[in-house]
Amino acid sequence: MRKSLQVSMCMYFFHNKSRKSSTIFKIIAINMENVNSIEDEFHVRLTEPVDLDELCNPDGRGSEFEVVLPEAPEEKQYFDEEDVFKHLNYEVNNVDGSDSEDDNQTPFDSIAKKMFSVIGDGSVMKRVKRVGSGEVIPKAYTATIHYEGYVEYCDVPFDSTRLRGKTQKIRLGEGQVILGLEVAVGTMRKGEKSDFLIQHQYAYGPMGVPPRIPGNATVLFVVELLNYSDTPLVPDMDTWSAERRKDATFEEILDIANAYRKAGNDAFNGDENGHKRISKAASQYIKAIRLLENARLANQSEEDEMKRVLLKLYLNLALCDIKQGQCPRALSNCIKALEIDPQNIKAMYRRGQALWHSNEFDKGRHWILKAQKLNPKDAHIQAELRKLDRKKAEMDQLHKATYQRMFASANSTSKSSDVAKEAKTKDKQKKCTPEAQDLLQTKLKEFIKDDVLTEMPFALDTLTSAETEYLQQAALEMGLEVRTLHQNSDKYLKILKPKPEAEQ
Repeated sequence: MRKSLQVSMCMYFFHNKSRKSSTIFKIIAINMENVNSIEDEFHVRLTEPVDLDELCNPDGRGSEFEVVLPEAPEEKQYFDEEDVFKHLNYEVNNVDGSDSEDDNQTPFDSIAKKMFSVIGDGSVMKRVKRVGSGEVIPKAYTATIHYEGYVEYCDVPFDSTRLRGKTQKIRLGEGQVILGLEVAVGTMRKGEKSDFLIQHQYAYGPMGVPPRIPGNATVLFVVELLNYSDTPLVPDMDTWSAERRKDATFEEILDIANAYRKAGNDAFNGDENGHKRISKAASQYIKAIRLLENARLANQSEEDEMKRVLLKLYLNLALCDIKQGQCPRALSNCIKALEIDPQNIKAMYRRGQALWHSNEFDKGRHWILKAQKLNPKDAHIQAELRKLDRKKAEMDQLHKATYQRMFASANSTSKSSDVAKEAKTKDKQKKCTPEAQDLLQTKLKEFIKDDVLTEMPFALDTLTSAETEYLQQAALEMGLEVRTLHQNSDKYLKILKPKPEAEQ
């Protein structure tokens, strides 16, 4: 019986002494039910079964067969189609027909005619679409850019920061992007938007980046320089292994923390809208603080340096908190700053700000006056005192009107009712009212959920003895720590989160 099987075929090369041939096929019989499940570079499907007797007969003529060609895979969609449509560049296809009298001219040839060379051999050409301002970005600065890259005859970008929804930061001179793009950015001013044609030797070379960028391809980059600064790029510690983190020196941690701090300063002084700008700055300061607070210190010198940088970070973060209306958080950061430097004028000033913005006007005035005593001529302190006085006058007027309405209502009641109310009030003072309990419980729960705050102070002169007792008990039941803090004439109850146990 002649044997016919669907087979998988692998080609091997060896020398056959009996036949002057160097190629045979290794035949592997497989179950027909599984034939569709094998897909790799060594196995192929055949259109017809193979006659094994004929194929294996040394005197035969062999067997002819036809391979089933695999279907071409669909092109991978790198970006959302609707978003891509907004960023099509028709010029790379020359669809507008410009310079069409030269049939041999390519779209990039047409674009290059409108450009000038930024390096001697013309490998990087430039066309300014929107003029920037200020000086050209200095060497070794960090640039924040948006860009889109195109190859000729393809109006869909092969890469786009806008489609990815995130700007790109590059440090000039560190080779983080292709050489041509770095050269291009190095010619720009803040706010500038320009086109750059980059030859393959300054782009992706003879190999390209298949399948999107062919070998030896000239590419077009549309680049917008949003901002630049001398702040170094922050190393991505998320990519570090646990062992690498454990072995990090204090100098490495300090460098990264300072980079976060400078990035926060850049964000704070940036061009974005207020809330977004302050929020970005605060997140950078928080990262730096966490790094330093958990750093392992080898000697007093390292501790002094850590405190010096932490002092700046606490003050900067307190300012962000005040501007975002997070006054309890600002107060906590000011207290930490004063623990490092009890005579720090900014810490006193911002502590006063945080207090009076929380309607604790007398305490706020006390701390701002302490700052003024150390720096009597500071115009900012004087202006803050005037703002405090105006706000306090407004609140006093509001309270006065409220009390007048209350007393008017009270006068219409009987004397016996007044006596009963007074007795009831005295009885309430002995207990923490349900309203106060709810308020304190809410504050504690919000504190626990807050990933930033590690401690929360309560001024004891704002609480009754019953409320203080209830607060202490509730905090302990929630697994929090409670401490009493004395600063000058003020007394605080400090609620702290327990420190996580170190990993073994």
